[in-house]
Order: sequence, then C-alpha cells, then structure tokens
Amino acid sequence: MSNNDLALFLALGATLSFATASLVFAEFSKRVSVVWMNCFKASLAFVAFCITVPLVTSWHQPSWQSITGFMLSGFIGLNIGDLFILGAFTRLGAARTLILFGFQPLLVGLGGAILFDQPLNPARLVAVVFLIGCLFTFSLERYRAHKHWELRGLLFALTGVALDTVGILLTRASFGASPDVTPLEGNLWRCGGAVLGFALMSYKWPIRLKDGFLQWPTKTRALLIAAGLGGTFVSLSLYLTAIKIGHLASIAGIAITGPIFAATLECIHQRQAPSRYLIIAFLFFLAGFYVLLTTA
Repeated sequence: MSNNDLALFLALGATLSFATASLVFAEFSKRVSVVWMNCFKASLAFVAFCITVPLVTSWHQPSWQSITGFMLSGFIGLNIGDLFILGAFTRLGAARTLILFGFQPLLVGLGGAILFDQPLNPARLVAVVFLIGCLFTFSLERYRAHKHWELRGLLFALTGVALDTVGILLTRASFGASPDVTPLEGNLWRCGGAVLGFALMSYKWPIRLKDGFLQWPTKTRALLIAAGLGGTFVSLSLYLTAIKIGHLASIAGIAITGPIFAATLECIHQRQAPSRYLIIAFLFFLAGFYVLLTTA
C-alpha cells in the first residue's frame, strides 16, 4: 500500500469518527453551550495525547517555528474554527454542516498549490457552482420552514471550514519544518494551543467545564467522553497522519463520506426520512465532488 493510499484510508476513518461524534456535539452544544462543548472535547483530547505520546513514541524536539505553527493551528482550527462549526451544528444540524465541508478540498487544494507546489487543476473550480447550489438549497429550506433565510448558520459553517483549512495548512507547514515530529506529537501541540486559548477566554467568559460535565448522569457522561475521544482524539490522530504523508486535496475529498454517515445517523436518531431539501443539496454535493475527483 502506497503512502497516499494509506493516507486516504486514515482520512476515511477520521471522517467517520468525527461524523458520528458530531451528532453528540450538536446535541450538547444546544443543551449546554457551544463554548463548553468545544472546550470539553479539546481538553479531553489534550489529556489523552499527554498520556499517549510518552507511551507509544519517543519524544522529538520540534523547532520553535513548528511549535508556534502547531499551537497557532490548534488555536485557529480547533478553538475558534470549531466554535463556528458547533454554532452551525446548532442552527443547521450536523449533516447539513458537514455537507458544506465540500468547500474544503477547494480551499486546501488552493493552499497546497500556493504553499507546497502541489498541482491544482483550475477546472475543479466548476465544483463551486454545485456547492453554491447546496448553500441555496439549505437557505430555501430554512426560509420555507421559518420564514427567514438561515444566513448566519451558513456563514458560521463556511467560516469554520475556512479556519479549519488554515489550521490544516499551518499543520502541514509545521511538519515540514520538523519532519521527525510524529502526528501524535503534532496533535499534542495543536490541542495545547486550543486549550491555552480556552484558558485565556475563561478569564473573561467563565466556561465552568467541571460543572457542565457533572450535571449529567453517568451514562450521559460516558457518552460525552466517548464522543470527545472519538471525534477529537481518534479523528485527529488519524487525520494528521494522513495530512503528513498524503496529498492534501485528495485527503480533503474523503470528506464526502462525512455527510452521508451523519445524515443517516440523524435520520435514524430522529426517526424520520431525510427532507427533500437535504436530498437535493446532497445531489449538488455529489455533483461537486464528482468534478473534484475527476479533475484531480
């Protein structure tokens, strides 16, 4: 198996882990708050990486350039970016938000072409037309249901995707500056940057991480821990390994599995069939990804 094939397999596992956990993230972002949910999952992942790194890998000292890049990546992507993503979850739902990650291969591909000399076919920009179709369909769905266009949710989702893309590019550059650093170590630094950001935020906006967790019964706490580890620790471990060894735009293209899986689980959980708007948006999404994959 080539490195790129392995990278695609790892990216698939990361996407499925995050898509499953997204349903829990969306639910508890509504029940508690977006900031609390994001802080909880980032802090849990940070602790998990602190335990895992000494057990499974020898420590490599990254350059200060890499440390800065990793931590800035974590603050931009895992802290600020995920706040926007979770905000979009509460307004659009997990499946609809993940469909809008269809823009990420274009952003990552453009960044990879500019920063890492990875080829980008201009014909892939045709996919933008289909992805804009997704945006319009979701807006129309919200307008028909609530008599207003859900522009804030769409803006949250696209902002989150853009910030997550910046985090990915910073991470790739940080690995390039310190090639010996393992993905687990990179994730430790990234989560450290996110947690440091929440620590600074808490001085002005108390997060009450412990109180928000202890208010739930044991089974709910177990669900939160499982989702936090699966959607952050496991997903990041697999995804950063894929980023380090694979082609960025191809890895981002694996995101097609996320909305499929999330939409299926959402329909099962809500015990209802997908809406016609979700189906139409998904067809736009498939058309856009067909263009992306066939013009790689």
